[in-house]
Amino acid sequence: MRALNNLLLLSLLPAFWACSSRAPAVRLEGKTTANGNQYSLFHPQGLALQLVTTRPDVADDRNKLSVAAAYTDLDTNQPLDLLVCNGRELQARAKVGFLNGMLTLVGDSLTISRIPEGQPRLRTEMERIQRKQGTLLLQELLVYQGRSVHAAGGSVFQRRALVEMAGHRYAVVESVADNLTLRQFGDDLRELGAHNALYLDMGDWDEGWYRAGGQVVRLGHRRSETARQSNWLVMVQRD
Repeated sequence: MRALNNLLLLSLLPAFWACSSRAPAVRLEGKTTANGNQYSLFHPQGLALQLVTTRPDVADDRNKLSVAAAYTDLDTNQPLDLLVCNGRELQARAKVGFLNGMLTLVGDSLTISRIPEGQPRLRTEMERIQRKQGTLLLQELLVYQGRSVHAAGGSVFQRRALVEMAGHRYAVVESVADNLTLRQFGDDLRELGAHNALYLDMGDWDEGWYRAGGQVVRLGHRRSETARQSNWLVMVQRD
């Protein structure tokens, strides 16, 4: 009987080792820039990136990371310049003139680019994305084609961005410090290897979370406007 039990135990060990060594769905990497600023990089491992307007369910194990994306309109509590979401037009035209970056999501294709000049060209892009049942979001562009592009000055906060690295690999990057201007953040992202980078809503709207094994780890320092968040960038396990 002892021999049989030992044999059964040995047969179960390979499955145990496979489960215990399985790579996390979101790989967390810490990096420090030359000026001493520390950052957390969240790398999706075979996950889909989605933008949604319904709060992601933290109890749903398919949701691996959730962070605020577009700004929220303070008057309406609706996403600001989230123009098209999953093929549905939410705004007929852009409202905020300083949002010069554009995120498009069509199926598994994700692109960070500069907003086309002029409303007619943007309208043409909106219609194209809508036909493809995609998503089009405007936000502040921090890095474009390997160059830090945000103007100097402005307020200081903890910062977070969606970043395109070499090889069309994407990560969410978040600062540890809460005293960065957007220009400093963009400079640091470029040093960390960003090819393109688009800002994600922070300040009082900074609440987010990611799944580390069986635990949910909360992100953000302030979290005071969590209840008013209107849209989320989510890393989701593929079906």
